[in-house]
Amino acid sequence: MTKVSIIPLERAPTMRPPASSRGLIESRAYLGKASDPIHLQYHCASPGAEMSISGDPADRLMYVWKGSIQAGGATLAPGSSAIVEFGASLDLTASAEGATLLVFNVSERRPGDRKGGHVHLLPSETVPRTASLHGSAGIGGGLHADAACPTCSVWLHEQVYQMADKETALHSHSEDEVIFVTGGAIRLGQRVYGPGVALAIAANVKYGFHSGPGGLKFINFRGASPTYTLADGSMVLDEAELWRSALGRPSYLAPGE
Repeated sequence: MTKVSIIPLERAPTMRPPASSRGLIESRAYLGKASDPIHLQYHCASPGAEMSISGDPADRLMYVWKGSIQAGGATLAPGSSAIVEFGASLDLTASAEGATLLVFNVSERRPGDRKGGHVHLLPSETVPRTASLHGSAGIGGGLHADAACPTCSVWLHEQVYQMADKETALHSHSEDEVIFVTGGAIRLGQRVYGPGVALAIAANVKYGFHSGPGGLKFINFRGASPTYTLADGSMVLDEAELWRSALGRPSYLAPGE
């Protein structure tokens, strides 16, 4: 994996939808090569289209970017998510407006990974969120998966910068990660990237960014709980502790609840 890869939607190669799919589904693989530690699939499903997500080869996390789906007896609107652990599966049906889904997973299970076998649903209205993250006005966030589940270790948070040209200090994280821009734009140097761009960033690589002219919304996936380190080493934070102290833990539904 290169230190930083930037993949716009139009450059993500098309792929076949999952084998069990029915209806019209456009599928793309942002990341999926053997050398990619994190894989990311994009599925744009027409109204009524059906597909299944399997926790293979590792725990998978599905995020509803646009539209909505029916899954496990629940309606998952934009901003909802679901974890499909290793050894489990989840059937999805796109609602009347269709749905655009993002599906993340690490490329392979690690020694000592948790046992899996479960599905966790997180409707958008139950995601722990704040509009003032850690007391910062204009910076919001939400926590979908905190890597503290007894049977899975995936991580996903969302972040919102309501102001333009907000700078994030040069820093690194201890885990490989993928940032996906869901709204506004992210500026890296002199280049600005809008919704639909994925940034794959290797562990311990130092980077920073600015929000775009209309602010920025993104989600961030990792395979496990990370630490945050400022570039000069003056601050090292346990991110799970930081996010849970601000928002608490996600409270999931099981299918059928």
